[in-house]
Amino acid sequence: MGQGIPGSFEGVFLRWEEGTEEEGMSQKDELLNRLKSSSGLLLLLDFDGTLVDIAPTPDSVIPPPELKIVLRQLLERPMTNVAILSGRSLSELQEFIPSTIPVALAGCHGCELQMPGELEQSILDDEEIQQDLDDFATSLEELADWPGIIIEHKGCAVAMHYRLADETTVEHAYEEFYSKAEALENYEEMEIVEGKYVVELRPSGMNKGIAVSFLVENFCPSDNALIVYFGDDTTDLDGFAALPEGALRVAVGEKLADQADYVFSSPAELLELMRGLLQ
Repeated sequence: MGQGIPGSFEGVFLRWEEGTEEEGMSQKDELLNRLKSSSGLLLLLDFDGTLVDIAPTPDSVIPPPELKIVLRQLLERPMTNVAILSGRSLSELQEFIPSTIPVALAGCHGCELQMPGELEQSILDDEEIQQDLDDFATSLEELADWPGIIIEHKGCAVAMHYRLADETTVEHAYEEFYSKAEALENYEEMEIVEGKYVVELRPSGMNKGIAVSFLVENFCPSDNALIVYFGDDTTDLDGFAALPEGALRVAVGEKLADQADYVFSSPAELLELMRGLLQ
């Protein structure tokens, strides 16, 4: 990863090349103007850390009350589609985003998909890998009793959260996680991915890039729609990489700043931008 954007994050700002910002127009207004002037819009939004603030545990996330209202109103804009992509399972996403809001949902880094008004579908159909993931989750059950460690079996992946654990506990938990993963029969067909206070085992190639490619092909409201991906963590880099030419990459927070066209300070700033699209 790069060193990120220097200086403070007191608002929304654009990492831009000289000459890209229109004279007299603020960076935020320049971005809003670009989105509003598009003939169509496909917004691809990560969930944790992007739409909602990161919480101490996955279960303690509280979306802003306004989020559902803003999403519903965005979808009333002509030629505007919205998709939410997450490392969470599809069933978890559905608890936060009800079916009455016609967004596309991609859970478990794209392993699970649900288009508006359609039944969910799973990309993972390898029974042997699925059995290995089930066995791996079972083998980690004792780690769930360690202070600050949370084990999450998502179906298509198994994650270990450690935000609340001390450094020594994390070190030992990592050793257990990696050693048990490497002992799996089909480990060579899997990959371990690290994020913000989480490490996850998942099938190789199952990432947000798969979901992005599908959504770009099947969910754009028009041939000339502007596609914008908003993300905050390393798992979103696969989504960035899968975007077609002309699409925008927006980092929420500093971590992906060097890979993004625009950088936002927080989910609150993203919500502010979404409100601006409604004006």
